[in-house]
Amino acid sequence: MSELLLIVALLAAPDDVGALLAAADAPRVAFIGSSVTLRATLLAQGKPARTAEFVLHVGGEDRQLVEFLDGRQRGRKFLTRGDRSWLLVPGARHPIAISPNQKMFGGLAFADVARVRLAADYDGTLRAEPGPCVEDGDGPCRVVDVRARSKAAPYASGTLWIDAAGLLRRAEYALASGKPAKRVQHEYRKRGAETVLARSVVFDLINPQQALRTELEYLKQRRREFPSGWFDPGPAEGEKGSE
Repeated sequence: MSELLLIVALLAAPDDVGALLAAADAPRVAFIGSSVTLRATLLAQGKPARTAEFVLHVGGEDRQLVEFLDGRQRGRKFLTRGDRSWLLVPGARHPIAISPNQKMFGGLAFADVARVRLAADYDGTLRAEPGPCVEDGDGPCRVVDVRARSKAAPYASGTLWIDAAGLLRRAEYALASGKPAKRVQHEYRKRGAETVLARSVVFDLINPQQALRTELEYLKQRRREFPSGWFDPGPAEGEKGSE
C-alpha cells in the first residue's frame, strides 16, 4: 500500500466510504506495472486436491492479463480491458468473450484475481457498528456494505471488513439474485514501505456442499514496462507471454 493511501485510510472520517474503498484497493494498485507470479491450491473437504501456477500481468487498474503456466490450462490467457474480458486459447483464431465470473481454477474466478475494483465499481454504506476482522475474532474492523454501480462489476453486492490500517481483511460477495457467491480472506506482508498481498483464501459459497476452498499465494512481483499492444485483444495465438 502506498504511504499516501495509507494516510488517507487512517485519517478518513468514519463516514468517508470512498476513502475506505480506495485504501482497500491499494495493495492491488501496487501491482500496476508488474508481473506477479501466483500459486493456487484447491482444497476439497479440507484436503489439497491440485495446484496451478500462473502470472498476473498488470498494465493498469483496467488492464490485466492472466497467463497459465502449467496443467491443462497451460498456454491459455485471460485478458481484461475496461469492462470487457476474453479468453485467449492457443490455436484459436479469435479471442473468446467471457464473463469475469467464469471459473478459473476450482472456486476461483478470473474476477477474483484480475477484476475486483472496489472504488471504481461499487458504492458503499458504512455500518454504524464495527465487526471482527475475521470470523473467529481479531478486530475490530469497519464494516461496509457495497452495491455494484453497473452490470460490468463481477459481483452485484457484498460486505467488506476493513481494518484500522485500511486493509481489506475479509469480504463476502453475492450475485444479482442475492445468492451468496464468495467469501474471501486476505493476508498481507510488508515489502519495504509498502504493504502487499501475501495470501488470499477464497471460499465457494455457491456449492457449499463441496466445501471448496482455494488458497492463492502471491509468490513474487517483478516491475516491468509492457510493450505497446500487450493488452490488446488480438489473435489468440499471439506472442503474449512471461518474457
